[in-house]
Amino acid sequence: MLKVSIYGIGDFGFALLKHLSEKADKGQFSVCAYDKNKKLRDFLRKEKKHPIHYKNIKINKSIIIEKTPKNLIKGADVLILAITSNAISCVIKKIKPYINKKIIILNTAKAIDPHSGERPSAIICNHLKDLKHPFSVAMLAGGTIAKDLFNKEPLGADIACKDKKVLKTLKNILISKNLNLYETTDLAGVEYAAALKNAISILSGIMRGLKFSHGSETYIISRAANEAKELVINKLGGKEKTFSIGSQCWGNDMWMSATGNTRNRKFGILLGQGYTTKEALATMQKRNKTVEGVNTIKAVKKIIKNNKNAVPILYNLNKIISNSGKNAKKIILDLVSSNKI
Repeated sequence: MLKVSIYGIGDFGFALLKHLSEKADKGQFSVCAYDKNKKLRDFLRKEKKHPIHYKNIKINKSIIIEKTPKNLIKGADVLILAITSNAISCVIKKIKPYINKKIIILNTAKAIDPHSGERPSAIICNHLKDLKHPFSVAMLAGGTIAKDLFNKEPLGADIACKDKKVLKTLKNILISKNLNLYETTDLAGVEYAAALKNAISILSGIMRGLKFSHGSETYIISRAANEAKELVINKLGGKEKTFSIGSQCWGNDMWMSATGNTRNRKFGILLGQGYTTKEALATMQKRNKTVEGVNTIKAVKKIIKNNKNAVPILYNLNKIISNSGKNAKKIILDLVSSNKI
């Protein structure tokens, strides 16, 4: 039987665990999970509920909460990384010694490394380049927030991998009556789209926090989205279809993230209201919310090699974050009046 392992049982990891548990109960595959937080693991194992997120929802008895990363990885056919982008490198190093067969690694983190400018798949491949067993890396991205998965709302997401056989395997595992999956081999494009979308979501929040009109907010979103699209298609190897309105990692997720009730947008609103970057991040952390878009904004300079004329909006968004939101309104107004966007 296929073994599906989930590393990370936070908000989204728990939602995936519940989402997959019905198929696991039917014997289509087995599902197990691990989290570095021992208290969380013990609570889930005993109560079958999460102590922080969606406390009234129980996971099925068939789900195994593993005690160690070794037990999680041993014999795993598919590993789903439901962790933050900051944790990817550390986690891959930790699990590498326990990979004992061919494995598919499905990443769900939507960010670019702020130090190297690398995509998640590149980081994973770099750490596993001397692995004795074959491996494939894939990405899941779309407007799929945990709450909607729990409520079985109609949803869509893209799965990206260079290997079409892997795409079929992942689609069969994840698809359900309420979740449609769309396959693409444009792994680079999907990773950039998912990450840059989070950055634009922060920008839309800043606009709202500064009390610009809804029309002003959507104007800046549209120009920033076009800027990101042109960058990835012309310079970074992404495909134009990935940045279409029908794309789940772009069109769907952009609408949801940049105009909805999302963590990146909430962070941006706090910045626009006068919080420093540090204060806004601390506030989000107290709410158990990770803001992935900040890493991508910091990575922009690496991606464009300091060519600020290539992406003036994203470049200046980096400036706003670096300066803790100071002069954000002036920076935005100057951008508009300069006719550079």
